Amino acid sequence: MSAPAGRPGRSAVALLAALAVAAGAARAARGEGPPGPWQNPPERFVLATGVPCVYQKDAVSPTTVVGLFIGGGKSAVPSGFDGLAAVSTRLLLEIPDEGKVQDLMAQATRLSYVCLEDSSIVLIECLTEHLEDALRLAGKIVLDPLISGLRVGRAKDLMAANGKAGEDDPVTAARDAVFGAFFGGAGCGSALYGTETSLKAIDRKDVVSFVRRLVVKPNVFFCVETDLGRDDVRRLLEKSFPAFPDAVAPEIPRQDPVLPDVRDISRERETKQTYVGRAYVLPRSGLADMARGDLLETVLGKGPGSRLWALREDERLAYGVDAGVTWTKSAGVLIAHLETGRDRGAEAAAALDRTLETLRERGLTEEEMEATRTMARAGFLRGTEAKSPRLRTLGLFETLGLGAGSAAGLFEAYGAVTLEEMNAYLRQVLDPARALRVTVGPPEGGLRKEETHAGPDRI
Repeated sequence: MSAPAGRPGRSAVALLAALAVAAGAARAARGEGPPGPWQNPPERFVLATGVPCVYQKDAVSPTTVVGLFIGGGKSAVPSGFDGLAAVSTRLLLEIPDEGKVQDLMAQATRLSYVCLEDSSIVLIECLTEHLEDALRLAGKIVLDPLISGLRVGRAKDLMAANGKAGEDDPVTAARDAVFGAFFGGAGCGSALYGTETSLKAIDRKDVVSFVRRLVVKPNVFFCVETDLGRDDVRRLLEKSFPAFPDAVAPEIPRQDPVLPDVRDISRERETKQTYVGRAYVLPRSGLADMARGDLLETVLGKGPGSRLWALREDERLAYGVDAGVTWTKSAGVLIAHLETGRDRGAEAAAALDRTLETLRERGLTEEEMEATRTMARAGFLRGTEAKSPRLRTLGLFETLGLGAGSAAGLFEAYGAVTLEEMNAYLRQVLDPARALRVTVGPPEGGLRKEETHAGPDRI
């Protein structure tokens, strides 16, 4: 028998709840609390150079991931210079010697970068036996980057190509539109890879100024996941990155998301499917808010048994469903979406709204709440099993000002949220009057053309 529309399958919820209760009873019988996420908790210390380092030992594999976190990210981008953070961080990885590139490839060492809302990350991933070589090279190119007009031009060409790929992906295009709307197209809402106009405006002096302002000692920290001992990591980092500029930390104003007057976003694409989504701002004042937001993400769209799953499994209305929360320094942004047939956008939008309203009005049962806690913990463990994503999670908590150790606290905070608190939270944040409505696809798949709203460069 199919579950009611918008409700999770009873068998899935019942099984998860039963497993959760059994596990909890076993721990209680042993006098134990909820299990922690990691055997070795992360440690934080300060290098002799004055730069903080978050270190976690993981001896499962002889590999190391080092992340240099640079505060700012998209939030530090000046108005009209969309893409500047990505261009600048990419140029920190310019290797002048072709022979060094070949050495890195032979050693299976990877240098990459990520630009997020509140930070940029230079990532070094390698076999631990090659860590010293990798750090020596990374230290040279980061502390003395090659920023020429020719290299800036090549980086901008790369950003334009990346931006085009993002525009062709409905999920990425919708996320960009949501952040652009909530943050007014600036800072956290700027285009990650820039726009045609902004990339033309960026030149060498802008990149040099951005790097000099942000890559300074008070604005950086390292995060390391490795099988190597702490003293060895400390020695290698101090040797390879002997001195960051000792300048004043940049002042980056807090940017709060604001619900725009126009809440309908439509991006026309000649696609075979139609993307339909709803986005909400979530409060973030501490771990309790983040725990509630993660639980909402889980119950709404994370796998079989979630509320959106019924639209795929029972109503056969969606090819894919998902819900995701992005946490920034000021708030969280939740996006729930489904992808449906190109001519079923209106039907899918109505079903999505009905599912969200049912969750808001009726809330969760105790059984469903327990299953959601279990699924959230499982999702946290899966998402941080590998070294690189775990490093990014620890770095996020450090960037948000909570400290990397708070990541384990979030794992425990899932169990501290009561059913009454969660249902009150659902009524607060899922208010349809506070939702952005976004559609990506052919015109007949979503809003009628006369109902769409567009703004310069963004929406």
